[in-house]
Amino acid sequence: MAQPQATIRLPGATYAVSNTGPLISAFQSNSFELLTQIFAEIHTSPGCIAELVKHDWGDAIKIASSKLLTVRLTSDEENQALRIAEQITQHPDTTDPIAVNHLGEAQAMVLALRSEYQNDLLLLDELVARTVAKQLNLKLSGFPGVLLLAVQGDLISAEDVRERLEKCRAQGTHYRATFIQQVYKMAHQGRRIK
Repeated sequence: MAQPQATIRLPGATYAVSNTGPLISAFQSNSFELLTQIFAEIHTSPGCIAELVKHDWGDAIKIASSKLLTVRLTSDEENQALRIAEQITQHPDTTDPIAVNHLGEAQAMVLALRSEYQNDLLLLDELVARTVAKQLNLKLSGFPGVLLLAVQGDLISAEDVRERLEKCRAQGTHYRATFIQQVYKMAHQGRRIK
C-alpha cells in the first residue's frame, strides 16, 4: 500500500486543502496569485486536478503548479472518500445523487482529515459537501471567505471582493447577486464568512 507523501512545511506559513470549486473561482477572477499571498501552498487531490482539466483550466494549473500541489490518496483514503461521497448523495438537500460526481469534494475532505493538515483550511464551496465537512469538524472556508481573509489582510478592498465574485458569476459560478451583496457588506464590516 502506498504511503501518503510527506510535505515539508515552512514554520509559521499557512496552508490550504482545496476542492475544485474554489480553484475554479480563483482562476475565473484572476485571484490565484492572491491565494498564494495568503497560503504558502494549496494542496488538492488528483481527482480535483482532473475536474479542473475537464473544465478547461489545464493551462492555469500549469501556471499555478509551484503553489498548487497534487497529493495522492492511499487506497484506504480512496475508499474513505467514496464513503464520504455516498454520504453527500444521501443528504436530503443534494441535487446530484451520483456518488462519483462528489469524489472531488470527498477526496479534499479526506486530505484535510490527515494529521498534517489538521491546522489547515479546507476550501470547499458546494453547500451539501460543506455540511458533511462540518460534521467531520474540518476547518472550512470557501472562495468568498478567502476573499474576506484578503480584505482583513489589507490585500484587497471590499470593492475588489464584489468585482471578483461578479467575474465568477459572469462565467457561470452560482453566486447569487444577494449573496455577493452580503459578502460585500461583510468585507466592509471586516467580518469573516465560514
